[in-house]
Amino acid sequence: GWGGVTTTSKAPSKVRLAVAKDAAFNFYYADNLDLLRDLGAELIEWSPLIDRQLPPDVSGLYFGGGFPEVFAEILAANTSARQSVAAAIVSGMPTYAECGGLMYLCDRIVDFDDRSHAMVGIFPTTAVMGKRLILGYRQLTALQNSVLFNAGDRVWGHEFHRSTLTDLPPYPLCDLQGYESNLVFAAEGWSRYQVQAAYTHLHFGSHPNIGDRFLNCCRRFERLFASLK
Repeated sequence: GWGGVTTTSKAPSKVRLAVAKDAAFNFYYADNLDLLRDLGAELIEWSPLIDRQLPPDVSGLYFGGGFPEVFAEILAANTSARQSVAAAIVSGMPTYAECGGLMYLCDRIVDFDDRSHAMVGIFPTTAVMGKRLILGYRQLTALQNSVLFNAGDRVWGHEFHRSTLTDLPPYPLCDLQGYESNLVFAAEGWSRYQVQAAYTHLHFGSHPNIGDRFLNCCRRFERLFASLK
């Protein structure tokens, strides 16, 4: 099951959260990072471009946006990093990925020169770069429970990308509506293992519970992993 687990501790332990931060992944709402720190996260930055594996002893993953298509050849060549991410996710580690992060977790990225590059392979779809820019503010309504959402939650965010996916999620995470109520978009968002991934950059401040929900998922994973040692 998903998170929503409340802690009985008055001072919950710090959650070590691996945040992908380099030239390929560099778009994050500073508010999101500040909010996670305030809720008890220790943010450990790492580079999917350079580092050979995830930081040690982390209990959750956060992949922001950026330009993975520009660095797709380097990301693909760093096989050990991709395998490290895949192994953590398959083990059940709670993971949130948006836009460029979603692309990294797909099977492949096809860049502007029509070259195909292997990615992490969590989602059975390929991100293909195109000329059309898709952008604008979005209101998401959660269609199911996930590591950040309870079904029915409404959260604001922003879309900005030139890629599209060859295959859409069979059970999308959320309905999308534009800033003006008459603008409606195709449902989007992927959920597999304990991953939540979508093109929309969420602003955590637009909903009171999603940051807590994510970190509580991470805490539960940490306790489960510790009990198996």
